[in-house]
Amino acid sequence: MSTNRVTFIDTMRGFSLFGILMANLLIFQYGMSRSDVIKDLSALDNSAFHLLEIFVGGSFMPIFAILFGYSLIKLIESIRKKKEKSRWSILRRATGLVALGLLHSLLWKGDFLLSYGIMTLFSIPFINRKPKTLFISAGVLLLLSQVYLLIHPLLLFGMGLAKTQAFTNMESEKKWYLIGLLLVPIGLACKSFSLINGTFSGMLMEGGGQLLSIGYVCLAALLYKTRPVQMLAPAFESVGKLSLTNYLMQTIICTTVFYEYGLGLSGKLGVFGGMLFGIILYSLQCIFSLAYLKKFKRGPFETILGTWTNWSWNGQIKIKHKGSTLHE
Repeated sequence: MSTNRVTFIDTMRGFSLFGILMANLLIFQYGMSRSDVIKDLSALDNSAFHLLEIFVGGSFMPIFAILFGYSLIKLIESIRKKKEKSRWSILRRATGLVALGLLHSLLWKGDFLLSYGIMTLFSIPFINRKPKTLFISAGVLLLLSQVYLLIHPLLLFGMGLAKTQAFTNMESEKKWYLIGLLLVPIGLACKSFSLINGTFSGMLMEGGGQLLSIGYVCLAALLYKTRPVQMLAPAFESVGKLSLTNYLMQTIICTTVFYEYGLGLSGKLGVFGGMLFGIILYSLQCIFSLAYLKKFKRGPFETILGTWTNWSWNGQIKIKHKGSTLHE
């Protein structure tokens, strides 16, 4: 017994990892402070920085939150189909993410696995809610986005999308994608204005980033079946299927390249050079992921997390039948 994966979700997860890498490269080179990045930049690097700020920064992590929420519901549906109860599996998955996040944070201060593990725990009360409740809750939390929250609003949005079976019949959903597409210019306008408005810059950047993330998903959905995108989709999809492994490998490679205990190239490549490095690194990950999945079904870190989540040596969900335990 198996469930069909929604290939668009895997593809978007892979694409979001590219955006996350491009944004993180600024932190690997210059640290967390924006002021540390913009001082003493060449004209080329300054242009590259503003390009990243407007089109990438703060917009791809929210996409990942949508996809995380969507995948969480699909995981729960799969578990319940095979073994009825999902509570302990979700608790183990949350603690597994927390443990990986704590270890990962020793290398990289920008880790998000820890926060996603915590958010998984706080999402439990929402798991059995109806899509309408999830969408309303997400909207309310978006309005409170300047307040520290224990769960990402767009994670709930993604959970609601999964419950409505979004992206499984994409032709019939085009009208919704066209409506969501309006958020692209709105989000870009908010983020652009944040660069020249000091008073509300943080609010405009964060709010614009989240609106833009939804717009990006809708734009990608509209373009997904086109020939150029379909040519690239298998590479992004492969990276998405190995998202945990690829994310951790990005950290290992980048710390080795930029930190002092490695090559010590922090700040030496510049913003534009960092972008080129990111494109090369991600392209290599696409090649690696495509080749890897021809021989294996899961990545090494996906297997470790799956083993702990599903409490099985092969990382797959156990199917219980009248006293006997089988594997998927």
